[in-house]
Amino acid sequence: MRRHLMKHQNLIIGVLIAVIAVAIGAVAYDIHARSAAVSSKTSQKTAAAETSKTETSQKTSAASDQSANQKTIVLDPGHSAVMPSGSEPVGPGAGENKAKDMVGTKGVATGVTEYDFMLSLANKLKPELEKRGYKVVLTRTDSQSAHSCTQRAQVANDNHADAFIRLHANAAESPAPNGAMTINITAHSPYTPSTYSQCRKLSDCVLNAYCSATGAKREGVVERDDLTGNNWAKVPTTLIEVGYMTNPDEDKRMQTDAYQAKMVQGIANGIDQFFKN
Repeated sequence: MRRHLMKHQNLIIGVLIAVIAVAIGAVAYDIHARSAAVSSKTSQKTAAAETSKTETSQKTSAASDQSANQKTIVLDPGHSAVMPSGSEPVGPGAGENKAKDMVGTKGVATGVTEYDFMLSLANKLKPELEKRGYKVVLTRTDSQSAHSCTQRAQVANDNHADAFIRLHANAAESPAPNGAMTINITAHSPYTPSTYSQCRKLSDCVLNAYCSATGAKREGVVERDDLTGNNWAKVPTTLIEVGYMTNPDEDKRMQTDAYQAKMVQGIANGIDQFFKN
């Protein structure tokens, strides 16, 4: 009887040991499985973080490359309602002085001032150029501040402009003249002759594209060395006379939204061509 009880007890103990062993094994498996899952998630997070770092680095590098390759355009809306007093040398080291600026012309039919017209045109041209990838700087953002021609050129120089576009409208004693022209320094400029070839190229590109877009008469490229803003600029520079405000028909046409849209496209296309050629 005692032997039978001992066998029974041993059997129970054996079963308990087996159950405990199975339980311990299950717990160990669960711990291992959880550890593996955590390790897998950690690896996935690490991989995702590394991928994110790589993508961020690539984006930063691409943005840096784009910034390094981005061209800077300085737009100079001609004249202002407030004139700077006094005169200034027409060019670096020049003995001749000219007024720091003049009030500009005015539409014979519309009454619009050149300085307001050019600022409005610059404000329409700026977003179009930015859309095309350019960095754009204006020499003035209102018509109530005085800016001399040398100060305007200095804005282009300080920003290391890849192109300096001076925006103006023309005037004549007769109402007959019409059309557009660009003006740059001569090949024998006593001030910045090293920029001549680029200035001439810029003038040709802008004028050709402008006349093509607007249908304006092409009056040609004029070369002269008496424009202070051109002479003080150390970067590729052109002054565009977009049309005659003293011609009633052209004056009225230039104040329409449809024509101004063509003007903007023409100048922007000319700048594009300057960098492509």
